[in-house]
Amino acid sequence: MNIKLTDMNMKKLCSVMLLSIFAATSCTNLDEEPFDVAPADQYYTSKKAVTAALLRPYEHAHWCGWDGDRWILSELTADQFVWTQKGKHGYDGGDWVRMHGHTWTPDDGHINGGWVGPYQGIAQCNVIMKDLAGLDYSLFDMTEEDQQQHVAELRVLRAWFYLFLIDYFRDIPIYTEPQTIAAQSTPQEVFTYIETELKEALPLLPKNGGVGRWDQGGAAALLVRLYLNAEKWIGTAKYTECATVAQDLIDGDYGTYSIDTDYRGPFRSGIKDYRSPENIFEFPHAKNLYEFSWMYNATMHYQSRYSLDNDWGSWNGIHLTPSRNPDGALYTYKLGMPYERFAATDKRKQAFRTTSKNADYEGFFLIGPQYEFNTATDFGFDSTKPVNGTEEYNGKPLVYVDQVARFSEKPGGRWNEGSHVITGEENSGVRLIKFPWLPMSQQFFQFNSATEIRLAEIYYSLAECKYRAGDVPGAAALLDAVRSRNFALADWPAQSYVTNIARLTDDEFVNELGREFIGERHRRTDLVRWNRFGNEWWDKPADSRDRSVFPIPARALNSNPLLKPNGFE
Repeated sequence: MNIKLTDMNMKKLCSVMLLSIFAATSCTNLDEEPFDVAPADQYYTSKKAVTAALLRPYEHAHWCGWDGDRWILSELTADQFVWTQKGKHGYDGGDWVRMHGHTWTPDDGHINGGWVGPYQGIAQCNVIMKDLAGLDYSLFDMTEEDQQQHVAELRVLRAWFYLFLIDYFRDIPIYTEPQTIAAQSTPQEVFTYIETELKEALPLLPKNGGVGRWDQGGAAALLVRLYLNAEKWIGTAKYTECATVAQDLIDGDYGTYSIDTDYRGPFRSGIKDYRSPENIFEFPHAKNLYEFSWMYNATMHYQSRYSLDNDWGSWNGIHLTPSRNPDGALYTYKLGMPYERFAATDKRKQAFRTTSKNADYEGFFLIGPQYEFNTATDFGFDSTKPVNGTEEYNGKPLVYVDQVARFSEKPGGRWNEGSHVITGEENSGVRLIKFPWLPMSQQFFQFNSATEIRLAEIYYSLAECKYRAGDVPGAAALLDAVRSRNFALADWPAQSYVTNIARLTDDEFVNELGREFIGERHRRTDLVRWNRFGNEWWDKPADSRDRSVFPIPARALNSNPLLKPNGFE
C-alpha cells in the first residue's frame, strides 16, 4: 500500500481539514473563509480519489504514533528511556529533564503535542468520514458495503486517536463533526463513546484486511486496550470484558493470527515482502514513500550511518536508562535498568549485527565497540575498522556503555556530578534497534513496518487479566507461549514461568511487560495501570504528587473557552 499522497487536490483537501482543528490551534473563529480549496464534489471524481482521501488520516496516524511527541510522552516519562544531555548537545531547554523527572507544566511543547496530534487526526477523520458517507459509491464502481467499510475504518481510526487522549488527559472534548466546539466530557463518557464506536464498526469490517488498514482484529484489539486500562481511566475494572475479547481474538473469531516463531519477525515485517502473522495492525513503510525516520534520528549516534550502512544523519539523543552506576556496579532500583532486565541467554540481548546479505540479523541492542559496516561481505561489521566518536571521544573508538557520567573528564570536572540526565556523553547508553536498520546498499533500509498492535499484546493482556484474578498458572502459560521464542531449547527450562511459577510476582510481571514491549509506546500506560508510574528510578525520586495524568495544555485552554484545567497542573 502506498500511503504517501502526492495528488495536489489531496493537499488542498487537507487545508480544509486543518481549519477544523481549532482545539489544536490558536484560532477560535469558526467563520473563516478557506481559500485554494477543492470542494468535495470536485475532488471525489474517481475511485482513486476516494481511496486517497480514506488513506490520508492513516498517514497522519503513523506520524502521530511514531514520530515524536506521543512516543516521547509514552516512553521518556517512564523508566526505560532517557534523552540525556551530552556535553554541549541535548539540553534543549530542559525538556528531557522535565520529562524524565515528572516536572512538566501545561506550557510544555510535548504536552501540547500529545493533545494536538490526536485531535488533528480526529479532525481529518471527521471531514473525510462526512464526505464519504454522502457519496454515491455506485458512481465509482463501488458498493454500499464498500462505503460502510470505509466509514467503519475511519470510526476505528478515530477511536484509536481518542485512546491517546483518554490515556493522557482523561477529561477531553468529543468531536464527531468538523468545525464544531465542545466542552469536556467525563472520562466515563469518553470511554463509552470509544467502546460504542469500536463495537458498532467492528462487524462492518473484514477479517484480515489489507496491511495498514483497520479490520475486525484491529478493532477488537483496541477494545482489549480499552478494557485493560479501564480501572485507571474510569475507576471501574473491566478485566472480565478484556479477557473475553482477548480470548476471542486468540481463538480466531476476528481473524487469523499467530505468534511469530522468530523474535525478530514482528519487527522485520515488510522486509522482502515478509508479513508477520503476529501483527494485527502495522504501519507499512517503503523507502522514499513513507519512512520510519524519527526513531532512527532520535536514537542513533551521528556516526551510526557508517556501521549500519546508510546515508542518514541523526541526533544522538535517546537511549536506555543506565543499568550501572559510574563505578560499574548494578543499580538496585526496582524499575528501569532495562538492558540488565534481559537474561544473559535471551536472544534479544545480543548486540545487533546483520548476519547475511539476505536481511538476516540478530539482537535488539547496540552496545560496546562500534565498527564500520563490512563492505567486503555486504553484511556484519569489519572489526579492523572502529567507528570513532566526534565529541568527547573525537578520533577515539566509539563504545556504547550502559552508564551515564562524564567519564571523559575523570577524575576532575563534571565527573564529580555523578549520573544524571544532564551528565551524558556521546557514547552514553545502550541504543535500541528492535526496529531493525538494515543495509541501504542491499535495498532493505526503511522497508520495515512500524508494528502498532501484535498478538503478543493480546496474550499478555489476557495473562494480566488471569493474573489479577488469581490464576497465576494460566497467566504463566500465556506468557510462556510468547517468551519461549526468545531462548534456545537448552536455556528455556530455567526461564519458563510455568516451570518456575514462584518467579511470577507483581514486580516480575511489570518487568516482563517492559522486556516484551520495550520501545513500543506501552511503558507509561503499563506503569500507570500497575500503580508504579510515581515510583523511584534512575535520576528520578518518587513523585511527591500524582503525575499519572498530563495537564491539559495551556495553548488548548487558551484556544477553547469551554475547556477547564483537569486538575493535574
